[in-house]
Formats: sequence, structure tokens, C-alpha cells
Amino acid sequence: MLVLAATAVFACELSAQSPGRSVRIPLSDSISVLIHEGGTDTSITAFTRQGIFRLRADSSALASWAKASAALPGPKPQQAGKPSGEMSFSATVLRASDGSGSAMQLARLSEDSLSEYGIAGSNGAWQFGGRIPPEKVGVLFRALAGSSGEGVTWNPDGPHRESADPDYRVPEPAPNNPAPRYPARAELAQAAGEVVAQFTVDTNGRALRETLLIVRSTHPLFSLAVRDALPEMRFHPATRSGAPVNAVVVQAFVFKIP
Repeated sequence: MLVLAATAVFACELSAQSPGRSVRIPLSDSISVLIHEGGTDTSITAFTRQGIFRLRADSSALASWAKASAALPGPKPQQAGKPSGEMSFSATVLRASDGSGSAMQLARLSEDSLSEYGIAGSNGAWQFGGRIPPEKVGVLFRALAGSSGEGVTWNPDGPHRESADPDYRVPEPAPNNPAPRYPARAELAQAAGEVVAQFTVDTNGRALRETLLIVRSTHPLFSLAVRDALPEMRFHPATRSGAPVNAVVVQAFVFKIP
């Protein structure tokens, strides 16, 4: 295995976000979504046990996805020749507008007027999936459409203050921090690449894999290499007035053959 070069850029949060507004909606015990509207960063972000998954799409695409999903027919019996009792479910797919290959799917799971839905997503490196109870479905659709109402309260983006705080010190990688390994897969053909990842470093200097968000990646296998290496990475934690605090890191990993 070849150890890769890695470079790092740190930020208290993903500062590339454009000013706008956002709303966070808990869909279940294991999944919540954040919908952000504003300039080039209009997106839906899912927070799951498998990690954080963000899909960029403009507001009209989000609204169209909600409208099409609300109009989905209920489940139907499978075609003749299939095992009895199996059902066919209708679904809609939202694809990222940034060429990342990320996609999310909503599927209608019952015929009731207040139907349960399934939500799933993939960024090429890993997947998540779960169910949305009927009482949350309408809330999600309203938020995707950019509307307000029951369960949807939009919050304006606040200022990014950390960089102006003289008592704040950003986290720094510890000496000899391990780097991800080049994936041993033939389809890469020893290609160079890059992954830009966002994750939280806790007060003990550990990178929390469950907070991982792939901001940009040239190949899903490089994303997986970063995810697998993250638990072994160590940092000097961020501090405020000398006390350790959690901080969000944005780090670029450069994959190349030495």
C-alpha cells in the first residue's frame, strides 16, 4: 500500500456557504435533514448514523422533487410470475447539480393519504436509508418547497465569528498523523485524485467518523479511504481561552503515486 500525501485547510465551519436561510427537520431517531437555501450552497444535508451526506441542488429542483414525491402512487402487487405478496413501490430520485454523482431517493411505502415514505441516499462511497413517519412527510415536503408552516421555521444564516475571536485557536494535526492509503483497486489505474472532507475534532483531538461529510471527491474509492483512516487520525484540539473545544475541520487529502 502506498501512503498518500495530505494537505489541510481548517475552518470552524464550512465557510463557503452563501448567506441564506436553513431549517433542520428530525425525520426519525436516526436521520435528520438540513435544508439550506442561499446562492451556490442551496442543498439538502442528511445527518445519519453512517455519516453526513450533502446533496447540492437548486431550489427549483428541491421543490420539483417534493411535488413529484407527493404525487407518487401507492404500492402495487408485483407483476405476474413474481412471488405472491411482493409489492412494487414508486420512487423519485434527486441528483446533485455539482457533478458529484450524489443522489437521494424518496419512495412511497403505503396507500394511505398520510403515507409513510422511505428515504435513501448514496454518494458513491457509502449509502444510508431509513423510514419517514407519516406525520413528518408533509413537513419535509413543505421545507423542500421553500414554504413555511407547521414544523417548518426558517432561520437566517448567522455570521461566522470564530475567525475574529482572538481567544480561539484552530485545531492542528498531530505529528506523524497517519494519512489514508491508496485504494488497492484496479479501476483507479494509479490515478491521482483529491478528497475534500469536513469532520469534527473533539476535545481529545479525535476525528469523529460519524461527522464525516465529503465536500468534494474525484472518486468514491478515495472517499472510502478517507473514511477508513479517520478514526486513526489525531489532532491538537481547538481551544477557546485555553480550554479545549470541539471544532469542525475541512481537510484536503491529495492522492498521488510518489
